[in-house]
Amino acid sequence: MYDLVVIGGRCAGAATALLLAESGHRVLMVEQARFPSDAMSTLYIHQPGVARLHEWGVLGTLLETGCPKLKSLSHTMGSISVSGPLPEYEGIDFALAPRRHVLDQTLADAAQAAGVEFRTQTKLVDVVRREGRVAGVLLRGPHGTVSEELGRVVVGADGMRSTLARLCGAVKTVEDVRRTCVYYTGWRMGGDQVRLAEARNTYVSVIPTHDETSLIATYAPQAVFEHARTDPMRFHLETIGALAPDLHDRLRHVEPALRLTGTGDQQNFFREASGKGWALVGDAGHHKDSITARGITDAFLQAELLAQVLAGRCGSDRAVDAALAEFARRRDGLLMESYTATLTAADLKVTGRRLAVHERIRDSAALTQVYLGVLAGMRPAEELVYGSVR
Repeated sequence: MYDLVVIGGRCAGAATALLLAESGHRVLMVEQARFPSDAMSTLYIHQPGVARLHEWGVLGTLLETGCPKLKSLSHTMGSISVSGPLPEYEGIDFALAPRRHVLDQTLADAAQAAGVEFRTQTKLVDVVRREGRVAGVLLRGPHGTVSEELGRVVVGADGMRSTLARLCGAVKTVEDVRRTCVYYTGWRMGGDQVRLAEARNTYVSVIPTHDETSLIATYAPQAVFEHARTDPMRFHLETIGALAPDLHDRLRHVEPALRLTGTGDQQNFFREASGKGWALVGDAGHHKDSITARGITDAFLQAELLAQVLAGRCGSDRAVDAALAEFARRRDGLLMESYTATLTAADLKVTGRRLAVHERIRDSAALTQVYLGVLAGMRPAEELVYGSVR
């Protein structure tokens, strides 16, 4: 009998398992895939997420892998560029973009060191129900053997197409249409600055990661995906050339490091966060367009919130139900503002008003810091008052 069974061993699941184990709970974590392995991702962790890694004692290990500190950001809209050092959050003045196989392994190692039992290549088959609540899971291991594992709470951290969410009947409480499609490649070129560029219906981001490699992502309206996928590399490079011709020219002399990947399935939704004996974290419970790169940081915030509400409350079904209800109430408030901001960004509209605002920000170091804080989710957008800082 476990206190918690966590389905999914990547950054959302491993962070959740780590924090719950450190609270004294007995935790089983399972991952369907071989481990570690890469995942399609912007990789980016904003300063609040990096601060959590520091608090959890894993930041030093991650930096030792050679992950570069990202100290500044430039954002070009049309011909207007805003740039500056990243603002500090709880002593952290840099972002990170670790390769996912490195990040996920680092967190999984920390979780196991805290006492988490971790099984890979283990698939969720079904949930066990007793007296109207989820009381455990049926798991199929790497050799096909099915086992029953009981737990006071089953946590789904198994992604946007969560099996646990389907088995528990978790419905979408908020859903918006897909906004963008995205393609990613990696190229051998170093640096420590994040670069963003956008024009009407196009957007490019350049994010340095491990091994002197930069992840380059190109975004376009979701409706373009059927055309883009007929020759995705051509589409990708043409988008880079249109928004960042200097970068496009540089790529001719740079070694490709990561193969092209992409998707037109950038879903935007909230699912029910919890029910009797179960909860969802990370993309399983909430997903939004990757254009603002909030996914990993938001996964950490959800893991932290769930661990906080469950700490010392797994002794009875009544205490668990109260904790999970609190998690559900607080989760949407925690994430709704960034969800709304992401939908706006994913509309890919560069209006005259936005350009005027961008120009005003460029001319003020104070507004630039506020703006970069808003992008990182450190400050609410309301703090950015055009022409002054509230």
